[in-house]
Amino acid sequence: MKSNKFIHIIIFVLFVRMLTSCSGFLDEVNYSSQSAETYYATQPGYESLVNGCYASLKDVYNSLDYFFLAQIGTDLGTQSSTTSISPVNAYTLQYDANQGNVSSLWNNLYRGLKNFNAAITRASKVITSGPEGMNASLLEQRVAEMKALRALYLFEIIRNWGQAPLITEEYMAPVTTAKYNTEQEFYEQILSDLSDANLELLPWKQTGGNYGRVSRAAGKHLRALVYLTRGYSPAAVSDDFKKAYNDAVEVFNNSGHKLLDDYMMVHRQANQTNDEILFSLGFANQANYNTNAWPKFYLFPYREGYLGLSKSNIYSNDWATVMPTKWAYMQFDWMKDRRASVTFMSPLNSNPATSTNGNQYGQNFFQCTSAVAGKFALGDTCLYFPVPTDTKFRFWTQTDKEAQSTGEHPYVVYNYPSGDPADMSPVVGENDYFINGYQASSGFSRAWNPVWKFKDNNTTYSEGNANTGTRNIYIFRLAETCLIAAEAAVKSNDNANALLWINKVRSRASVNAPQAGLPGYTGTLTIDDILDERGRELLGEGSRWNDLQRTGRLPVLTIKYNWDLRNIGTTLLTQESFKSKFNRRPIPIDWLNSLSNGQELGNNPGW
Repeated sequence: MKSNKFIHIIIFVLFVRMLTSCSGFLDEVNYSSQSAETYYATQPGYESLVNGCYASLKDVYNSLDYFFLAQIGTDLGTQSSTTSISPVNAYTLQYDANQGNVSSLWNNLYRGLKNFNAAITRASKVITSGPEGMNASLLEQRVAEMKALRALYLFEIIRNWGQAPLITEEYMAPVTTAKYNTEQEFYEQILSDLSDANLELLPWKQTGGNYGRVSRAAGKHLRALVYLTRGYSPAAVSDDFKKAYNDAVEVFNNSGHKLLDDYMMVHRQANQTNDEILFSLGFANQANYNTNAWPKFYLFPYREGYLGLSKSNIYSNDWATVMPTKWAYMQFDWMKDRRASVTFMSPLNSNPATSTNGNQYGQNFFQCTSAVAGKFALGDTCLYFPVPTDTKFRFWTQTDKEAQSTGEHPYVVYNYPSGDPADMSPVVGENDYFINGYQASSGFSRAWNPVWKFKDNNTTYSEGNANTGTRNIYIFRLAETCLIAAEAAVKSNDNANALLWINKVRSRASVNAPQAGLPGYTGTLTIDDILDERGRELLGEGSRWNDLQRTGRLPVLTIKYNWDLRNIGTTLLTQESFKSKFNRRPIPIDWLNSLSNGQELGNNPGW
């Protein structure tokens, strides 16, 4: 159960990697004249150790690897290229144990786990008296926070890989052998870390300078998701779904958190510290390590070949990590569901008073950033994405487009997806988003209406695509808590409560929509109903892959709605191969090769 890949001498050396954030508790002081052992036994030293653990969360959740694996290869997320095949998206033979994103996520989770173990282990050596001593009850709170974070990482490991080394100690020397622990052993440890005894040491909400720390609400939300996930697994216990439901309902009723009245205000950058957020990662506009990468992940290469567009601070960096599938767009009723206009570029996001990042550049067109004599002045429309809430919304025929492209103001039009949501075949007009971009003969990336709810008013363009965002990343929020309660109720055959909790989210989605009348759910609620509502509410926020994996709906919904999986690559994904292989990630081969008993351990089934 030990590995020299992750378990090295734990020397934090005052956490020189730890950078400040917009949460005040991450401020640090350098006491470099003391030894690490002596320093971490004091209150300032132990707080520095804990704060470094919080900072290390960004290695996982602010990474390309996490975002990519969480969204790609699902019913809502696909690749941006129509020429090169993404093995993770298409589940081809090339998706194997050498996959770099999988290896990087594994490594970052275990590096973070090492830090949490160090903080938990070293707590027993912290002095609780004298001028540098730590208040005993505060120390208990910090340990409870670290146990909750350790539980989070252990949960990420076990739900993605199914078996792995369960490491809960701070090892002080490298070792070269490991063993796999079972799902049951992982879940027992996770639930021990998230026990009532630990969580009740924490306040229901963290406020002021402690905002961004783990709270009791965040811990119980996580525990609800853990019970829910275990309930589907071979390690299930008979009352898992009941316990998931009870935890979720308790968070909603007792934590002091509440759903905001308007979905727009949830994602409003100026309002990102709000009552709906249970746990988030904070950022500040300082060093590159401490900046949010998410704003660029859903943005196609707008600056490459389009007339009138260039590298611009208005739109900042683009990465085209994942693009929404046709179903991701068409699942919304734009006129009755406020979430569509908040989620994508839209007239709502062109108004600084309502846009997610407080400026006007989220309108459903890209404006000229590089003037072209006789064609474009700065600010003119260069790329236009008609959407249903646009007063000028219509379908542009090919004749319309050609006339526009040869006129005095030749902007490019990409029609909103229409027709069969399961068909993304590259048909000009109906499926404009899913053909190669029109910008140049050498351009192989698609162009699509970007997801805008992560857009940051402080992002800039930087060579090399460095991260420049400063807005928070939401890890848990109360709307998901409601959807956990609804899913747990469905699995417990409690339809009345399933409808109650899903409709709390559904009814909020209709507030301030252009038209009234978004219907609530009635009748018998299904898991697919839950997944559809999670897709609309949480697009891009959580791990869609894990949602589909947990419920067993990955092969059915992905094969149905991810056209690329069916038509660009030769997919190996079937209902049978999901059960025998693709319900887990491969154990990274570079880790196995680092062990003296790696060959003996072997990989996950099918890998």
